Amino acid sequence: MLNFKRLLLLIAILAVTAVDICLYWNSHLYYRAKKQVEDTEKKITVLERANRVYPFNDQVFYELGKAYFDLGVGNLEEKELRDTYFRKSINNFTKSLRINPASFFSHFSFAQSLLYMSYISPSSNINYYDEYKKAALLTGHNPQIFYEVGKILLSRWPALSEKERDFSLELLEKILIKKDKEKLQAIMQIWDLNVKDYEAMERILPEDSKVYRMYAQFLGEKSLSLEIRQNILTRAEFLDFLKVKEAHDSALRDLQYYRLRDAFRQFKYCLNSLRKINFYQNFTPKELINLSEFSSLYKSVNLNLAKCLLEEGHKLTEVERYLRTYLELEDELPEIRELETFLRDRDLIRKGLETRFDDLERLSFQIFLYFKNNRYRDIVRLGRLLQQSFIVVPEERKRDFVEVLQLVGDSFQKIDFVYDAGEFYQKAVEQDPDNLETLLRMRKNYDWLNYDEKVKEINERIKKLLTSEEIILKNPLINKGRKYSQTLILDGKNINLNLQFKIDSEGISPLISVFFNGRVVWENYLKDEIITIPMETRVGKNTLMVSPINRPINLVRITYK
Repeated sequence: MLNFKRLLLLIAILAVTAVDICLYWNSHLYYRAKKQVEDTEKKITVLERANRVYPFNDQVFYELGKAYFDLGVGNLEEKELRDTYFRKSINNFTKSLRINPASFFSHFSFAQSLLYMSYISPSSNINYYDEYKKAALLTGHNPQIFYEVGKILLSRWPALSEKERDFSLELLEKILIKKDKEKLQAIMQIWDLNVKDYEAMERILPEDSKVYRMYAQFLGEKSLSLEIRQNILTRAEFLDFLKVKEAHDSALRDLQYYRLRDAFRQFKYCLNSLRKINFYQNFTPKELINLSEFSSLYKSVNLNLAKCLLEEGHKLTEVERYLRTYLELEDELPEIRELETFLRDRDLIRKGLETRFDDLERLSFQIFLYFKNNRYRDIVRLGRLLQQSFIVVPEERKRDFVEVLQLVGDSFQKIDFVYDAGEFYQKAVEQDPDNLETLLRMRKNYDWLNYDEKVKEINERIKKLLTSEEIILKNPLINKGRKYSQTLILDGKNINLNLQFKIDSEGISPLISVFFNGRVVWENYLKDEIITIPMETRVGKNTLMVSPINRPINLVRITYK
């Protein structure tokens, strides 16, 4: 009896040893085939030897399935070989999943083989979708599997049920939330070829202004829905505006606690972002960005940028551009007086207007501040002193002196001293004969005095300074995605701007965006050679930009009236 038990124990030890040897040899052949054998047919030979040694390793069947799949793809034109290889691939993936049904890689690769078989045998009842779904569900959260499954299902969109489509979009939502540019572009291409369902695309896109702009650019380049493009760009600009509001509030807190560098950095971000808003909402029925709120924010950003620098000890001249922008937009007297107090408390301006003219740069700014504060009589008193003085103005300060003369003239005009106003405008012209702003003031002054002949004379001088009413382009070609820019010197009147194009009758209609002074004023598919756009202009420099979105264009002529 004892000998029998020993025999059984010996047999058991030998059996376990044999199994271990089989497992080892199977694993050895598996890793050899996977890592060392590049030829697919040799790899299959090695893997089949591994199966003969131990036929219960799911990874061996998985690698066999992949190898036969590769052979099938490589022999697509050889019907018999192709079909045989794909069937063997499916058979091996099936065996692998019987051993290890939780392998998401096996489910994914199995689905790939089934998908190819569905192309070869369209009438067959092959359900690749279930295998893709199992692969996605079993992976937990594998971005690459989600992406590959979502991409493949999106390419089969017409064949999917509503439930299957919903699952596909869920996967893509999870992937695109990372905002990977290459993945976004690939998904958009597949969507364009197979789906073109705008609601589906908007569902999977993360709420991000950069992503929205990428999508809008794609829609434009593919000549797809203009309405959707403009709505998407409107939402992108609104998201940027919301970020600016948050950054602005944060910057105000930093300024309050004297974290000046942090405050300046955030205010600068706000300013740059606000300047990039083109107001695509003008093409949509909804006003997402309140114009009054935008203006208030823009004023506040410029004012507080100046304050940050002044609190750090910078000179008034270093922040003047921000303060002037603020004052040009601000019409509320309490706000302007608050700024005046702020500057005076820091000894940046005097309590009253300077009676000396040795610092024209500071004087011109202070007069501008007084003018915005409706303190016309204080400016007029300085003007009377100026009439009695002989001033030699250095060439580098001539621009500041001209502005002083203009503002003194404007102040005389405000209190109905029209003749005195004209005298100061004349002095300003003597300093700078080609100053458009001064000539426009003189024309208005002469018009009030009914000096018709002088008005005609001034009009001739103004006309010479303005951009020609007709511009013929020597190089009319503007390539897709590039911008043609033209500076127009105008007198501030409303105009009708005409853009004339040379249209190629073949191919798709060009989609063109037109920007004027940073705002989008026209965007559409070009149907006629000439488009006319009513414009509100400003005195002096105005910037026109024309950008083709989907194909090159030829802009041959620009006119305005």
